[in-house]
Amino acid sequence: MTRSIVGVAAAIVTLAATQPASTAHAATANITIDFGTALRSVPRGTFSADVTGYGYHHYITNDTQHRAMLTGLYGFARMQLIYTVPGDPTSAIVAGGGGADTTVPGDDWVSSIRALGAEPMLIVPEDPVDAANLVRHFNRGATKVTRWVVGNEPDPRMSAAAYSAKFNAVYDAMKAVDPTISVGGPAVSNPNMDYLRAFLTASGSRTDFVDFHKYGAGEHAACDTALLAATPEWSADATTVRALIQELAPSRAARIGIQVGETNSDWGVHPDPAGCDNIGKEAVQYRNTAIWWAASVFGHLAEAGAWGFAFGDKNGALSLLYDEPNANGAGLNERMPVYQGLGFFTGQQGTSLAHFGSTLVKSSTTLDGVEVFASSDPKVVVVVNKSTTPRQAVVSVGTGVTTAKGHQKDGQTVSYAKPATLGTLPVVGGTVTLTIPGPSVTQLVLS
Repeated sequence: MTRSIVGVAAAIVTLAATQPASTAHAATANITIDFGTALRSVPRGTFSADVTGYGYHHYITNDTQHRAMLTGLYGFARMQLIYTVPGDPTSAIVAGGGGADTTVPGDDWVSSIRALGAEPMLIVPEDPVDAANLVRHFNRGATKVTRWVVGNEPDPRMSAAAYSAKFNAVYDAMKAVDPTISVGGPAVSNPNMDYLRAFLTASGSRTDFVDFHKYGAGEHAACDTALLAATPEWSADATTVRALIQELAPSRAARIGIQVGETNSDWGVHPDPAGCDNIGKEAVQYRNTAIWWAASVFGHLAEAGAWGFAFGDKNGALSLLYDEPNANGAGLNERMPVYQGLGFFTGQQGTSLAHFGSTLVKSSTTLDGVEVFASSDPKVVVVVNKSTTPRQAVVSVGTGVTTAKGHQKDGQTVSYAKPATLGTLPVVGGTVTLTIPGPSVTQLVLS
C-alpha cells in the first residue's frame, strides 16, 4: 500500500556532500539546538492515544496488523470501560463509548493495551460504586491500572459544581480501594477555563491531574493555514490550566498533572469554508495537512509539559489507522495523517524513525513558519515547516555530534505513504544542512 519517495532525499544528500567534511565551511545556522540546556523531562505519557472500541471488528484485541502498527509507540492508552449492568460488579465489563463493540471483555482490552507496551488509563462512570468496583477488579493482582479518569465530557450534561460533587465522591471511593492510584477529571469537551476553574475550586484538594479535550477545526471549519497557525494554542491552554492549578491548589500544584485526553485536527468531517484552497477535497483528517498539524501540536504539548492523547486508534476520520479501505487507495490499518505526524515523536511501524528523547532541550529558529523541537537521551530533532515555502535549513547541533540520520514527509506523496529516508547527512563544523520542503516534517537523529 505504501510508496517510498527517495529522489528528494538523494538530492539533499548530494547537495550537502559537495565538499568533504574536512574542508567544507559551516554555513550560518538558522536552527540552533542547545543540548546543554535542559528545559523539562518528557515522560512517555506525553505521546499517548485513545482506544475507542470502534473499528468494524478489527481491534487491538483480535487484529495482528492493528496491534503491530501501534506496538511500542505510546506511553498510555486511554479507554472508557463500564459494567453492562450499573451497580452490579458481577456483570460484564465492556467498552463504554456510544456504539462501541460490547462483545469484547474489558480484561481483553486492558491486556491488549499492555501488549502494545502502553499503560492502560481507564475512564470510569461518575458513580462511586461502579468506579470503586472497577478499581477492585483491575487492581486485585500485582499488575495494576495506575491512572483513572472520572467520566467523559460532562460539560454538556451538568454544571461544573454538579460534576465536582460526583468527582469528589468517586475519587474518595476509588482511593479507599487503592490509595496509590492517580485519579483525574473533568475530561471536558473543550478547554472551557470557567468550567476548569470551578472544578479546581471544588476538587483541587483531590484531583491528581486535569484532563480536557481540544480539537482543531472543531465545530467551525477552518482553512489549512488557520488550522496550522492555531497549533500554539495547545501549549497556551496547558499553560493557562497550570496557572489555575497554582492559584487554586497551591499546596498540591507540583503534583497535579495536565493532559489533553482527546485531540485531533477536527472532531467531525466538515467541508472547508468558502475561500479555502482545498474545497472539494478530502476532509482535513485524511490530508497531509493533518500530518504537519499533529507534529506541531504534540511538539507544543511537550514544550508545555502536558500529555496528549490522539483520538483514537479507530473511529472513521478520527483515527490513527484506517478502519476500512478508503477510496484514496489506503487499505485497512494503513497509517492516517495523525499517526504520521505523531510518529515523528513516537516512531512508526515499518520505519526507522526514533522515539523522542526523555529530556526537552532548548531550541530556536529564525526561519519563518518553521518550528523546532529537540530532545536529549536520545538526541532527536523534529522540524515542522508549516509554510508553503521550502527552506534551506542549517541546523547547529554543537560539537561532539558526528552523524545525523534523517527522515522526512512532504506534501508530494499520498498522506499514507511512509516518510522518506534522507540517509546519513554530513555534519560540518557542528552543523547539518538540508532542505525542508514547504510544508513538511523532518526528523534528525544525532549521535
